[in-house]
Amino acid sequence: MNVKKFLLFALAMLISVSASAFELGKSDATIWHTKKSAAQAKVLQTYLSRVFGKKYPLKLFSNGKHLPGIFVGIRHPGSKLNVDMERDFTVIHSEKDKVYIYGNDKAKLTGTAYAVADFLEKHAGVRFLWPGELGTVAEKRDPVTIKDGTDLYVPPFKLRMTSSFTYGMRLLSAKDAADLHTWLLRMKTGRSIFSNGSGFQHAFFHLLPREKYGKTHPEYYSLVTPARWIGEPKPTVPTRRNDPSFGGPAQLCTSNKDVRRIIAEKIAAPKDGKIRSISPNDGFGFCECANCLAQDGNDAKRLRNNHLMVTNRMYDFAEDIAKQVYKLNPKAKVGMFAYSFYNGVPEQKVQFPPNMYLSYCYFIGFTRNKAEEDEINNKIIGLGKTGAQVIGREYWGTHYTMNYPLSHSRKIDRNVKALHKANAAGIYGETGKCFAARATDLYILCKLSWDPTLKREDLLKEFCDAAFGAKASPVMYQLFEKIEDRVEKYMPQFFSGKMVKFYPNGYAERNRLMSEVIFNADFQKMCAPLIKKARQLADTPERKARVDFINRGIRMAAITTESLRSIADLAAAGVNMPLTQPSTANIRMEKKNLIKIAGRAVKAEGARNTFLLANSGDNAITRGVFFGSTSFSLRPWKGLAEIALIQLKNGMYNYVVNNAFEYYGYSWDVKNIKGDGKFQYTAATNRDSDDNYMVPCHAGQGISLQLDMPAGSEMSITQLRPASSDVPVRASLGFYVRSAGNPLKNLTVYLGNKKLEGIWVNEKLQNGDNWQELRFVPVELEPGDYQIKVIVSNPAKDKAATLNFDNFQLKFKELRKVAKKGAAK
Repeated sequence: MNVKKFLLFALAMLISVSASAFELGKSDATIWHTKKSAAQAKVLQTYLSRVFGKKYPLKLFSNGKHLPGIFVGIRHPGSKLNVDMERDFTVIHSEKDKVYIYGNDKAKLTGTAYAVADFLEKHAGVRFLWPGELGTVAEKRDPVTIKDGTDLYVPPFKLRMTSSFTYGMRLLSAKDAADLHTWLLRMKTGRSIFSNGSGFQHAFFHLLPREKYGKTHPEYYSLVTPARWIGEPKPTVPTRRNDPSFGGPAQLCTSNKDVRRIIAEKIAAPKDGKIRSISPNDGFGFCECANCLAQDGNDAKRLRNNHLMVTNRMYDFAEDIAKQVYKLNPKAKVGMFAYSFYNGVPEQKVQFPPNMYLSYCYFIGFTRNKAEEDEINNKIIGLGKTGAQVIGREYWGTHYTMNYPLSHSRKIDRNVKALHKANAAGIYGETGKCFAARATDLYILCKLSWDPTLKREDLLKEFCDAAFGAKASPVMYQLFEKIEDRVEKYMPQFFSGKMVKFYPNGYAERNRLMSEVIFNADFQKMCAPLIKKARQLADTPERKARVDFINRGIRMAAITTESLRSIADLAAAGVNMPLTQPSTANIRMEKKNLIKIAGRAVKAEGARNTFLLANSGDNAITRGVFFGSTSFSLRPWKGLAEIALIQLKNGMYNYVVNNAFEYYGYSWDVKNIKGDGKFQYTAATNRDSDDNYMVPCHAGQGISLQLDMPAGSEMSITQLRPASSDVPVRASLGFYVRSAGNPLKNLTVYLGNKKLEGIWVNEKLQNGDNWQELRFVPVELEPGDYQIKVIVSNPAKDKAATLNFDNFQLKFKELRKVAKKGAAK
């Protein structure tokens, strides 16, 4: 073949290839749309114009003629899709001079919006990194060729991240909320299964209200005994929880056949095909009748937080109901949490019909090692073998991670892939919206929820390349990996702090681990040079701004750490701080020193709140974090610190550390002097003052010290942290004792070496709870250190005694110096 013929042949081949492919961005192109798809057509027009610099006029598709151009929300002629029309799917179909972009828009589905986002990512290089304009990357690029063919995609998960970002949504600004909604749509989060409510909410008393069935059918409700009780008020004898006036947790008798029948009929009655919950009420209070206990198997030997598991019985209950419902109405769907005391895989063989959905609740980020992580992922696979459609219900972090940059995308990746392996129906949960701290995790999470086969490392590189450009990308990639390395390195120390024995609260222990260990000054030293280098290498204003955006999350970590550590010191100085462990500092309980500590806490919390407000407004740090951090029903830290300052300056401060035993035995020493008395810190009864915010908060407190004393025994209670004063003071002491009569006959009380004279305040004002208020005649003290010591005796010869102590109050009032007679005025 000569050169001329070869060139003609090559030209003919080029023309042939061009004729069988769509050239995107080479020339102007019309975007055809329907009325329903007009909004998505506008989105496509906006980004294509920005990327390729061409004109993309919008035209309504009305005459049925398929002219050259891009069709949005319109199927290509002759399309035959072998897909489930109840599922999400997207299609990108190219043929010569036409491209069709559409998805399943049936009913509540938004497939075309997903298809447009998918097209922009694949063919225009657009990336939606986080909500808002700064997080959207649509940079100019050369034209691209789209080969003829059909790209059909059906996401494996029917539910993808829905409701996961709604925690605190009402506290967002209108713009932040709109930007977040748009971002979630572009990231293709959504669902093709629907529910009544969440579909998994705690539902027992909604299904069988005690007001309706309680009097006539007490057997429908759980039989509880003191032996297995959690919470307050504690029953003294075996009791059915059928009375709606009963306080504390309560459940149904899940082995009762009529209970199962009534629930099945209620779930099966609606014809809308939505998931409806049969989940137990929150908390414990599970039935202890013989039939329920017989279903527990080895659960009777398994403990969770020192309480027995009920996994086996709950799956017997759920399997029976699911089968009844399926028989009555095959379209009806049944939902149940796999949660708390029933979060395991059942021992017995369970085979659910296809209408059963299990929402397995877990927190993969705070697994301390590979074994704990594998346990969660293996449970997912095990639950999948029951025939149920499993849905992962995660806690990626809201208020309980203080919006630190707690990166754990490797664990997220492995977890989502375990869900995929188990043929799970989806994943959702609770997460924060502070993208400055968690942008990479949330980007990777949403991407994996759409396509769990993607590689986490590829997604992180994609994020960095798009956000920071080729020069700065490797540095930021290194930063994100170092942060995740650090989190992984120190996570094994979760629940290993010195103070956890005094306050084993998960919120508090997370705060300690994050502030003292993971995100301390060393974290800032690690991040600072990488941020500086990345900013120098970022070669456009937008890329520099994105580095700064991420740095706001790192700066917030420093400010949050200072705040949490100052609050922990104030807890060690005697202020009951909810969701906070006392620091290990041995703080001198003296006025000037305490003013310094309280002042530092007020300043640190003020700085944190100022930073949160100043940096809210672009989904970097949401206003909800500020409101959550100042709520007296959750974290009233700043308010309590301010109150402490006021009290210190006015002689109203309580100098007793851990005065209400909310930190169990912290700063107290209880000993036997004579006999074999026992003591415990109990939630069964308490007498806290109204301003003890440890009680109403998630801290779940309300503790008292209980002494169980045999006849003739004697015990001592000593406050280990002395109250100190550098000036003369008048000291006033008071506390509460729970006893059947006058407790003063059992007590001898000392402040330092001074024996105090007691007064039984409520002798004539008994309210039936046997809590007695004691106050002691004030005494004048010289400068020095003073310990409280209480000697408790049971003088009876043949009768044991039980006494509870709570709410110690010791206050110092400075004595004014009196001028000597005849001194100069």
